[in-house]
Amino acid sequence: MSTLFSVLVDAVTPEGDDCVRLRLVARTGQDDLPRFEPGAHIDVMTPSGLIRQYSLCGSAEDRTGYELCIKREAASRGGSESLCAGIRRGMELRISPPRNAFMLPDAQRHILIGGGIGITPLLSMMMYLQGRNADWQLHYYTRDPGRAPFGDMLRQGPYAPRVQFSRSLKNGYPDVLDTPSPDTAIMLCGPDGFMNAVFSHAVAAGWQADQVHTEYFRPTETTHALSDRAFDVVLARSGQTVNVPAGQSIAAALLAAGVDVDLSCEQGMCGACVVPLVAGEGDHRDMVLTAEEQGRSIALCCSRSRSPSLTLDL
Repeated sequence: MSTLFSVLVDAVTPEGDDCVRLRLVARTGQDDLPRFEPGAHIDVMTPSGLIRQYSLCGSAEDRTGYELCIKREAASRGGSESLCAGIRRGMELRISPPRNAFMLPDAQRHILIGGGIGITPLLSMMMYLQGRNADWQLHYYTRDPGRAPFGDMLRQGPYAPRVQFSRSLKNGYPDVLDTPSPDTAIMLCGPDGFMNAVFSHAVAAGWQADQVHTEYFRPTETTHALSDRAFDVVLARSGQTVNVPAGQSIAAALLAAGVDVDLSCEQGMCGACVVPLVAGEGDHRDMVLTAEEQGRSIALCCSRSRSPSLTLDL
């Protein structure tokens, strides 16, 4: 698990339909909160005891506080529900330093496309780009635009001319996707089905796959299971070999063998457990690494091996 530190809840505000916006600040006497880049997220120890990841949706220029927006999920195991229902101003929470697996790339133009609560990481990108007078536009898909989180902010001031609301992809994809441009980056976040549809539409229209940058809320469904065959993991620095049996993750096997491993989400979403892959063929099941990165790195919490052994830089 990543190192957690304490912050105070400075504000709790209803946001749109069934969401709560939190502002977190440093405790009295502490330094400013660590810097973050647009697209970053943090781990939050929720009142239920579960750790959940939330995107930072405020300005990356503001070091006095972090802003999060939490949606109350009907199928929640208690994490989001405990934040939405139980958090009050003045309470203390424990969070991790920011991490970023959804970096805003250099480009002459940025197209931001968000579905539902997937708007959150795009907001910090929007603020960053607007502050630099960059060329950007935001396409926000939400079932009820009139009650959408951050809807009022996006309809006002400097953002409004660059923001388009839509209820569903059934009403059409962003027109800008019909004209591929090599100097443009697409930033895409939302539910799996939404993201898969937008990605497929963009590639079919002629965009290069590596122009579409994505962040998932959770791993996509997979037909793989941790009950796959056993394999060995070799630690390159010490020469130690650890067997990973069927039904156990690499991370769990290493921890059982006394090897220290950074863990956070344990779902292949956050990148905390990614380590260099020296040899062997990984069976990658994370949502963090690009195809190129998978050739030299692996996420220990969810991925397995296609070869009899993997050698890790540990």
